[in-house]
Amino acid sequence: MKNIYAVILLALALSAAAVELPTPPPDFPQPLMCDGTYALCIKAPCSKTQDANHDVQCECIVQTGWNMGPAGISCEQRAKSLTSTYSNNFNKGSATVSCPTAQEWAWCFGASCTRNAKHPNEFATCTCPVKNSLTVILTSDSKCGDVNDICSKMWSGAWPQASTFANDYYFAWMIKNRHPSEKAAASCSAK
Repeated sequence: MKNIYAVILLALALSAAAVELPTPPPDFPQPLMCDGTYALCIKAPCSKTQDANHDVQCECIVQTGWNMGPAGISCEQRAKSLTSTYSNNFNKGSATVSCPTAQEWAWCFGASCTRNAKHPNEFATCTCPVKNSLTVILTSDSKCGDVNDICSKMWSGAWPQASTFANDYYFAWMIKNRHPSEKAAASCSAK
């Protein structure tokens, strides 16, 4: 019986080691995984009012754990200053909306954030640059019927290729390093 457990453990170790990490798409910063506190903006509503730099304020959630950010911001820097990074903590119970035409959306990956004064361990406001292109937005799967409403508002989003990469890289890295992880949220069109 001990031999069977040893074989199973060896098989699990080898399968985790064999996981390949995907390559970032063009114009996507090299990712860096850190274990610490971060702002998760993947489902963040944002103000439509842009400042002089074409940035908007997005209401994000403070999380602690493994997160993927741009390699240009070290884990030490992220520990000192709250930064919007990526994790797939919100994938369960969520779905992606691919807006059918170009629209304005907020790119919060790597954005600087300020903790909410009343709830500093729960909420943060992040300053995110506005983009105008096709986008993927993560929403509650119960809102899949509201695609037009979702796409008419300002949300934190991602380019379709960047969204796929972030989900795939984060999931592969977590599995390779033996951490639990959620798979990518299904598309609303697939539901």
